[in-house]
Amino acid sequence: MARHRFIAGAVCPACGEHDSIRLIVETTSKGAEENEFIECVSCDYRAERPKQQQATSEQDIIGLFKP
Repeated sequence: MARHRFIAGAVCPACGEHDSIRLIVETTSKGAEENEFIECVSCDYRAERPKQQQATSEQDIIGLFKP
């Protein structure tokens, strides 16, 4: 199943049309993984949205104090 949402104020990188980009979120049959795409309804431009990396506990540490 796929969900479609328009992104307000977005500009297509291919044709330059305003307010024509939509986000498509497709879930797999198991429902565990989601694939995200952006698509232009004016020129059929389509690109996969890069997946964000999960933050590790080491990235949360600002500094260590060792007396």
